[in-house]
Amino acid sequence: MRLSDVSRRTGVPVLTLRTFQQSGLIPVPPPYDESYVRRVELVRALMEVGGLTHSDTRRVLGRLESPETSLHQLLGAIQYALPSAGSATDDADWAQAGERVRELAEARQWDVSPDNPAWRTLIQALVVTEWLGQGELIRPLLAYAEALEKVAEAELCLVLRQPDRETAATRMVNGTVIGDTVITALRRLVHEHVSTRLCAAPSTH
Repeated sequence: MRLSDVSRRTGVPVLTLRTFQQSGLIPVPPPYDESYVRRVELVRALMEVGGLTHSDTRRVLGRLESPETSLHQLLGAIQYALPSAGSATDDADWAQAGERVRELAEARQWDVSPDNPAWRTLIQALVVTEWLGQGELIRPLLAYAEALEKVAEAELCLVLRQPDRETAATRMVNGTVIGDTVITALRRLVHEHVSTRLCAAPSTH
């Protein structure tokens, strides 16, 4: 297999592959083999889909290459590296929302860390709804949590069935980013469906 074959298999231009090589993101063999293709696919997913910088991508790859890193730790490193909205503030509203998130996690018996960027994102969403005087918008929080436990289990089962760590990591990146979009789209479609049913009126466009 030549570099042009890797480019054809992965959809990454040869020039970009050479840039990846120069940056130390992918090795400079020969040989170009299936493991090389998997590494390119992972780097592409991290940078193009996940939006990670070169340095963040290197950190994730470092975790991948460490024999001491379990698959669970690798997938966690990827999730924590993916961009996430939310910035902490030191005020009563933030503390109150943070306590609510903690109570939710404990009630659902989730083994999660407050260091997860999504923890901060959820807190900020709760704070914003209160600032807007729209606190009722997050009343379905428990329903969201219950439904998404099933979604997450299905997604992670798919990831864990992959034949190697690099493929699993690539699925984790693509599944997280694309899954966020899919969930949002499905939610809006179901809103229309439920609205039609509850309002007992035909949909208008």
